[in-house]
Amino acid sequence: MKSNQRKVRLAVSGLLLAAVVATGIFAYNQDHAKEEQAKAQQEEVKDNLSESTEEPAEDVNTSNADADLPENETAETSPTVTPEVTATPEPTEAPSETPAPEAGQTATDTVLPNLDFNENTVLTAPMSGISGEVLIPYSMDSTVYFPTLDVYKCSPAVVLAAEVDTPVAAVAKSQVVSVEETAETGLTLTMDMGNGYQAVYGQLKDVTLQAGDTVEAGTVIGNISEPTRYYVKEGSNLYFGMTKDGASLDPTEYLALQAE
Repeated sequence: MKSNQRKVRLAVSGLLLAAVVATGIFAYNQDHAKEEQAKAQQEEVKDNLSESTEEPAEDVNTSNADADLPENETAETSPTVTPEVTATPEPTEAPSETPAPEAGQTATDTVLPNLDFNENTVLTAPMSGISGEVLIPYSMDSTVYFPTLDVYKCSPAVVLAAEVDTPVAAVAKSQVVSVEETAETGLTLTMDMGNGYQAVYGQLKDVTLQAGDTVEAGTVIGNISEPTRYYVKEGSNLYFGMTKDGASLDPTEYLALQAE
């Protein structure tokens, strides 16, 4: 009886020992497998890291290209310059053309009047009802007396007696050269009669003509004014002179002075 119980105990002990050994072996195998798996993962990670650190050939070229660019710029980030497009201006209207003169017509013909004064031209009287009294004669060869100034000197024109407000007319077809105010002859009108001849009218008022205006012979160009301080004693008058190419002429040789 006791012998059988002892065998049973030995058998149970053997089974327990076997179970413990088997459990230990199984646990060992599991731990070993885990270690192997962990090593394999570590190796795989190392392989991936080594591959990622290697630079491919095309990356080397990119790096070289980047080295030639300015600092903080790369080939990929360098801005692209867009060419500026200049807007083409819209065409403007062509200026109107000035019509050309007709055939045979010159610019001179369209601007200058036909002035043809000569020694044979008959002058129109500058004043109607002129008295013919010459207050101061023309004289460039010798001196004559000027009452107001109380001096003797040459006279390049004739000073004709005339009442204030008497109309004064152009002695020939003329073009106005100048209209000016002088201390000696007051409002003075110089007119071109053509061929170098000019007429000078002084002591005037109410002149409306301007330089460039053209008038026919006998056209009223102004009225007699009060005399300037150079002709107080002589009284109101018409200062009338003539020139040829700037040289003084005796107006009495071209103008017949008639008495009333």
